[in-house]
Amino acid sequence: MARYQPASSLKLAKELYLEVTKEPIAQPLVVASWQRSMEYEVKSGSLDAPYLENANLDSLLARAALPLLDKLHRQLADEPVSTMITDRDGVVLSRKVSHEGLTTQLNRVCLAPGHVFSERYVGTNGIGTALASGRPVTIAGKQHYVEDLREFHCAAVPILHPTRRTLLGAFNLTTLRQSSDDMLLAFACSVAAQIEGEIAAISSRRERALFQEYIEACSSVRPGLVLALNRDLVMMNEQLRTAVTGPDHHALLDHAREIADDRQLEGTRSIALPSGRVAELRVSRCRCEEGDGGAILRVRLIGRSQLDRADSASPAGPVLGLVGSSPQWLRAVAESEAAFLTGTPLHLIGEAGVGKRTLVEALHRSHSAGRRLEMAEAPVSDAPAVTERWLHDIRELLAVPYVVLVLRDVHLLGDQLRQQLRSLLTHLDGKSTGQLVITSQPSMVGAYDQLDQLCRAAVVVPPLRHRHGDIEHLARSFLRKYRPSGESTLSADALTLLQRCPWPENVRQLESVIRSLARQPFGQSIQVEDLPPECRVFSRKVLTTIEALERDAILRGLMVRNSNVQRTAQDLGISRATMYRKMRRYGIVPSSLT
Repeated sequence: MARYQPASSLKLAKELYLEVTKEPIAQPLVVASWQRSMEYEVKSGSLDAPYLENANLDSLLARAALPLLDKLHRQLADEPVSTMITDRDGVVLSRKVSHEGLTTQLNRVCLAPGHVFSERYVGTNGIGTALASGRPVTIAGKQHYVEDLREFHCAAVPILHPTRRTLLGAFNLTTLRQSSDDMLLAFACSVAAQIEGEIAAISSRRERALFQEYIEACSSVRPGLVLALNRDLVMMNEQLRTAVTGPDHHALLDHAREIADDRQLEGTRSIALPSGRVAELRVSRCRCEEGDGGAILRVRLIGRSQLDRADSASPAGPVLGLVGSSPQWLRAVAESEAAFLTGTPLHLIGEAGVGKRTLVEALHRSHSAGRRLEMAEAPVSDAPAVTERWLHDIRELLAVPYVVLVLRDVHLLGDQLRQQLRSLLTHLDGKSTGQLVITSQPSMVGAYDQLDQLCRAAVVVPPLRHRHGDIEHLARSFLRKYRPSGESTLSADALTLLQRCPWPENVRQLESVIRSLARQPFGQSIQVEDLPPECRVFSRKVLTTIEALERDAILRGLMVRNSNVQRTAQDLGISRATMYRKMRRYGIVPSSLT
């Protein structure tokens, strides 16, 4: 984030811009970009465009744009012009060049697929500035912040989703000729409009395909409860609407959205609802020419009997000293305890921060008198000497009868090491007397089928957003932990805001928030205004440190300006369109801040 105050930073950027470009009048949009480039500490004397492997060419933007770019490429044969599309982070997804000389020049400055041309890395340029400002731009010659790019003339246009109006990426034209900026930009805008039109057509065909499969599911002999959805559309029949209401309704939709986002997920899975019922979901995908159209879920509700058995099987919640009483959490605790007590190898699956380690430590405290708990991380290197030593240590630990070994985050293991580990565990099966527990993240589980077969008990530890009723108990527990004197409480409004937060980093994030609050001086009760900015957003995206700083700067600016978006954008030196785009990206709703 910025090191300069907005006013002084803008003045300095303007002076440097005029000095370099020799233009009589500074263009505000370009000067604002130079200001951001300076704040990002981009070096004007050297180019540093990072390279990312495996660019996503299966995105909606790529599927819509690539056929159009192929056609345009043929029309521009032998013209010294390059056409490109990028994703919203500035990663070049595709580049078409008809002129051999231009290809050499572009390669020299890494303006090629896989390289990142956001302002954060290469300063003012057509791609990065269009994405940052949210506007069509031309960046010509010395208007580029980095010297190596000043021989190019670029026109770039942001590409938005036709219905959500979220940023998907950008279309960029680059040439060495000093052609008319207006003509170059008009051409770029025309192509971008065609791409957005094709995106709209693809989206429409997808939704029609999803609707058709939804109608077929509802029209079957025994339709039951049916739900169909993708990112833009949610459909449910009347039976489902009346059968699942209140907190169960919200929990079901929450799970369903995650299922719809995972294009590989099909088959049957069960989820515990807040009421104690279990929803068995039979998932099928809507496949069409344009790719995945969404998910069709046939829902079967199962009464309390299943959870009652899980709950009665283990009074482990209070015995283990674990906080929480939601059905999903109690079920995970009960199933984990059952496996642990019988010595069955256990696989705990859950997002980062959900409490997998806390659960294992609680099981160990309650049921492993005299046994030592050992945590093993993935090796820091794939070098043979390192992995061989790591496997040797695992073998030695599992040979000890009084050891509980936890292999953490097995999704970080490479394919070869995973195969070696499986071979080791298979060889030790029936011989080792140590207790084995492995942990992984849910989005990675499919890759570890071989390891999963060795762990005969697989338990899903629910994310905090699916434990709505536990947030209050956890928050109060952490407050007692970090303020043991007990002189502070959470106000009703503050607690409500905590319960609305999606907690992308789960229990770990909630504990961090409460710990930070406990260190600050405030009265008897923690109020809404005492909560940090991260509690006022509605996005599940896990942010980088820089993204979190940017989000917090926007939130603080909005709070100072009483949620006035225009004035906050001016304070931050960005356009109102960019401000709205960033608010959507970070899940910021201005009305919730007042």
